[in-house]
Amino acid sequence: MADLMVAGSFHSAALNVLFDRMASKPVLDFLRSKKLNQNLLRKLEIELWSARRVLNDAEKKQLTDPALREWLHQLRDAIYDAEDLVYEINTEAELSELETGRSGSRTLIQVQNFFSSSKFTLPNIEERVEEIHSMLKYVVDKKDMLGLREVGLETRPLPRLSEAPLVNDSDIYGRDADKEAILNFLLSEEVGDGDNKVYVISIVGMRGIGKTTLAQIVYNDIDCNGINKPFDIKAWVTVSEESDVFVLTKSIYEAITMKSPDSCVKQLFQLKLQLEEVLRNKKFLFVFDDVWNLNYQRWSDLKRPLQSAAHGSKIIVTTRSTEIASVMGSVSGHELQMLSEENCLRLFAKHAFNSVEPSGVQELEAIGRQIVKKCKGLPLAIKSLGCLLHSERSPQEWENVLKNDIWDLPEGGCNILPALWLSYYYLPTHLKRCFAYCSIFPKEYKFLKANLILLWMAEDLLQTQKNKTLVEVGEGYLKDLTSRSFFHHEHYDQFSMHDLMNDLANFVSGESCLTLDGNYSECLLRKTRYLSINECKVHDMKKIEEISKNKVLRTLLALDGKSYALDEHYKKYPEQLQSMKYLRALSAFRNLSTYEEPHITRLLDSIGGLKLLRSTRYNLQTLLLVSCKELTVLPDSIGNLKHLRYLDLSRSRIEKVPDATCNLHELQTLLLYSCWNLTYLPTNITTLINLCQLDIRETSLREMPPQISNLKNLQSLQEFVVGKQGGSSIKELGKIQDVGCCLRIGRLENVENVEDASEANLKDKRCVTELKLEWNGNTDDLHKTREILNRLQPHTNLQRLRIENFGSTTFLDWVGHYSFSCITSVELSGCRNCCCLPPLGQLLSLKSFKLSGFDIVERIGEEFYYNGSSSAAAAVIKPFMSLESISFSFMPRWKEWWVMGGTEEEEGGGVFSKVKQLNLYNGELINGACLPDYFPSLKWLEIWGRNQLLGSLSWCEYPSLYLLKISWCEEVESFPQESLPLSISNIELSSCRKLVSLSEEGLPSNLKSLFIMDCGHLFAHSNINRWSLKSVTSLTSLEICYINDDLVDPFPVEGQLPTTLTSLRLRSLHSLKSLNGNALLELTSLEQLSIEECKTAPVLAARKAAYISFSVVYY
Repeated sequence: MADLMVAGSFHSAALNVLFDRMASKPVLDFLRSKKLNQNLLRKLEIELWSARRVLNDAEKKQLTDPALREWLHQLRDAIYDAEDLVYEINTEAELSELETGRSGSRTLIQVQNFFSSSKFTLPNIEERVEEIHSMLKYVVDKKDMLGLREVGLETRPLPRLSEAPLVNDSDIYGRDADKEAILNFLLSEEVGDGDNKVYVISIVGMRGIGKTTLAQIVYNDIDCNGINKPFDIKAWVTVSEESDVFVLTKSIYEAITMKSPDSCVKQLFQLKLQLEEVLRNKKFLFVFDDVWNLNYQRWSDLKRPLQSAAHGSKIIVTTRSTEIASVMGSVSGHELQMLSEENCLRLFAKHAFNSVEPSGVQELEAIGRQIVKKCKGLPLAIKSLGCLLHSERSPQEWENVLKNDIWDLPEGGCNILPALWLSYYYLPTHLKRCFAYCSIFPKEYKFLKANLILLWMAEDLLQTQKNKTLVEVGEGYLKDLTSRSFFHHEHYDQFSMHDLMNDLANFVSGESCLTLDGNYSECLLRKTRYLSINECKVHDMKKIEEISKNKVLRTLLALDGKSYALDEHYKKYPEQLQSMKYLRALSAFRNLSTYEEPHITRLLDSIGGLKLLRSTRYNLQTLLLVSCKELTVLPDSIGNLKHLRYLDLSRSRIEKVPDATCNLHELQTLLLYSCWNLTYLPTNITTLINLCQLDIRETSLREMPPQISNLKNLQSLQEFVVGKQGGSSIKELGKIQDVGCCLRIGRLENVENVEDASEANLKDKRCVTELKLEWNGNTDDLHKTREILNRLQPHTNLQRLRIENFGSTTFLDWVGHYSFSCITSVELSGCRNCCCLPPLGQLLSLKSFKLSGFDIVERIGEEFYYNGSSSAAAAVIKPFMSLESISFSFMPRWKEWWVMGGTEEEEGGGVFSKVKQLNLYNGELINGACLPDYFPSLKWLEIWGRNQLLGSLSWCEYPSLYLLKISWCEEVESFPQESLPLSISNIELSSCRKLVSLSEEGLPSNLKSLFIMDCGHLFAHSNINRWSLKSVTSLTSLEICYINDDLVDPFPVEGQLPTTLTSLRLRSLHSLKSLNGNALLELTSLEQLSIEECKTAPVLAARKAAYISFSVVYY
């Protein structure tokens, strides 16, 4: 079979690379110049060939023979040592070529004399070859004793990648009833105890049975079951063995916000407060995947901040343990059963036959049934073998799989499923090495495609192919491994491995790859070749010290760039990096913010400085210095890393990229994202002819280097800063073939000739889907500004458009033209001279717009919906037909909003029938009478700053509105000023500093949650009796926070709060001295009182305090 019989041992590919390098002319010239014993080198090669002939047999038998597995480990170490030696020799050869190149052509005798000079001398070459040969001979001599035999290899070519189907987990079999049951639970409003806000369902089953896949299907499909999305927030959190509440809370926060918590957040209670704010009054769906060991106390701590969410929030838990399901308070536990035989066959046929009936191959179908039975109903095993046998039509090869000895492996022997081992065993050798390398990642870790390919490149795991870059080769490898179910495509460019596949990768790689999150011996840490460190798991400095003694390490990877212990060690001993002379990939030192400047300089000089062994400088190919907050100057020694291909300085404070960087001629990727202090790039950067990716987003660049288009291999340039006479003209953009999907063009005021804007040729750049056009400061020539925008019209594939500080009085016709049918988001800001808005209503796919800083716009009229042309009227059936979110801000003269089709009776409920969120910031002249009076789908209304809206909302028909946010309305003294829409269930009042009273009559009868922040006058002694919430009997949750004014003491006042309250939270009430226990006793439904961030713990003052039954929580 084409893709099976090409299979060879994991070590075979390494030997092929080694043989090629040993036979290269530069290496042979070097060895001849040193007059090495040629017989010794020949004997080394013979031993390697002798080992190679039995590798396939050894790999096949290692699962059942521990002694054989140990033999493979010893052989692998010897091969690694040989690789390292040959790599050193090859480096010396390359150095010689550089030197001879500087002096012109030389004769062979001159080259040999050059090698023989003391300037390029590797010590003890012959002794090292003898040592490696002795070790190899010792290992190879054991092969007969172990019963190893030669097994031939089939050399038929591999099928094209397009012939192997990509795994599509959305097509699952036999889980329809399971999926329907979970969807019904998620969509039901009547679940469990009515007092709870958050409900849990657990999917329970053995590993490999499809728990995570089922959760993914439900997670993705939940939004497809109706017009309105049932959840405001969705997030997926992989828990696995993690049980630290701080780490898990942080993971939830990051999954929701896609960013880390504030840097000042160090304590758990602070993190909980931030999470509560994000979730407040939002209905969420969370998936906690692969939960192993959460006990009741940790779960109680973890779920507490989740209670700020809206009623009906749901959590899906996947776990192998029914005890975990019980601990997490599941409303129901859904136990997955093995797939039926029929569904197993359907799943197998999908991947083996592309779901096409195998007519004419009944023999294959019969064999397939027997293979499927051996998989025992596990979807992952069935799928991997189906992918393995895809496109293979030889019954003999199917029989080989069916009758393979691996099926007879006793259960519990090595924890590897036979079906997965077979899928691995028949992999092509080059893919085996790439897969095994991924054991460097811990279970559940999500890795990025680009990062993995770079690590493969650094290890020379990618074979060169004609007319393909190494990145393209790596993408092909990744696609192939994914199609065979070794990897799972999460989303975008993110991938992961199933736990069972991770176990397989660890078994194959053995001790050569480690993730430092367990207990490993000192000896093991010293001899491993590839090492990753998990920030949250490693704090033991002794382990870090042992790593520093490792002389053969090739990859040192701090996952996500974070390892405090590692940073601390190399802060003190940066020179210890010099001992790692075979290091090829280094990712660490994220926390250099704790360093002083001399420490950084010493560290980087140790990596690239002249005192470092040449072989180290030449080996290093990937260097990640992400988030080095104190890194302001990159030493010139960086130019010594001649083989560096990938350099990441993102989020550092670097001010200048040194000219020495232009000596890195193999550099392919330079990442400078969010280097805010960076103002210029080297003028000679165009000499980096291999540069493919240059990320300069969120920098302070004043202009591009000259002739940036000379970087012919550039595949991604997401930002272009227009220069003046000395910098790059905007017409350079037209010479760059591929700028990527996102493009920002800054400092457009520097465009001198409008014709240059035409030459940028944006209209033909089909790949650009997100475009930001930006002027800095005032522009005097308004006509020129308008003409520049006219000539920067993009391709109609555009999806997101952002324009800042456009200085003309009107927009061009293309802004809002109906031909841009793919645009989903528009942001226009700082357009202070514009007197009218563009016709955004014509954008058929527009889902959100944000308009800000239109200083002279007074009226939003017909022009906002159509441009008046007959063609537009014919093309646009209904303006804003897809719009969901609206934001207006800082429009001081705006006082009229003309609305077409604004009544319920009109077809579709008016032009804004799908709008769910409306934000109005600082519109001083706008009032409720100006707003559309019918928003049938509006759920969220936020009013911010000075306005006249609060007194005119009663007549607006917003039947779906549940959240009203009022912020910074500093002139408001009483709220509400009239009756609010009855549908509102959540109200938030923030920074209304003159507010002194609340009117019970105006509050909606459905109000369940009230949040009051920074409204100090409301709780002053003189105002405390001017309001009461006692009659608001629907209210169950009240939070009061950030009150710096003096509070009435004791607090609260008796008879002021409704007895229906179940939760009362007091946070950052700095003058709170004592709690009125008698008032609290009136709250007969109260379940929890939370007191947080108060300067002193308040005294509970009450004659009957002993009778208080609710829990009091202090943070």
